[in-house]
Amino acid sequence: MQDRPRLFRDRSALRERETELGASNVAPLNEWVRELRARLGAGAIVPWFDPADGGIRARILWLLEAPGPKATKERGGSGIVSCNNNDQTAQNTWETRVEAQVSRLDVVHWNAIPYYLGTSSRIRSHVPSDVSAVGPLMAELLALLPRLQVVVLGGSAARKTWDKFGPKDLKTIDSPHPSPTNVNTRPGTREAIVKAWRSAQAVLETKN
Repeated sequence: MQDRPRLFRDRSALRERETELGASNVAPLNEWVRELRARLGAGAIVPWFDPADGGIRARILWLLEAPGPKATKERGGSGIVSCNNNDQTAQNTWETRVEAQVSRLDVVHWNAIPYYLGTSSRIRSHVPSDVSAVGPLMAELLALLPRLQVVVLGGSAARKTWDKFGPKDLKTIDSPHPSPTNVNTRPGTREAIVKAWRSAQAVLETKN
């Protein structure tokens, strides 16, 4: 598969990726997405898992807050949670992982709150009720990731959700959120994200 930052601004590359949404590594995850959409109702926007990632074979879960507009087809994006999305957060995610020399096939990208927060015109930040609402979903996700060894928590929503609902025996690593606001305005943020990726890779190497 093609792989570079902002790949999905090329609509033909996005269409090619869409043909792989039923691939074996993500089929159980994307079936779960279908079930979530049915359970949550027509207003819930839940993007797909990316078949270019490790999927159910992943050993690292990269967990951010909630899908942004560029991950949601209904808001003009790809409809996939992907580091190939056409936005700066996805680009920062892609570039820091590559800099840390972490294989994409070891990673599954997802969000603590798996559905879009906001309106047709504007995304919003999470509130405590958003975190409380997704508790059972975390256990469902983890049951689909049998090889998981470490979780990188990107930002406060991911950490709050994990503290409330995540298992205590699974290794976690805190990372700044890779948003452009963080990376571009807060010195040391990019380096801290690369360090988090490297720490996750070190966990894998320790357990091999």
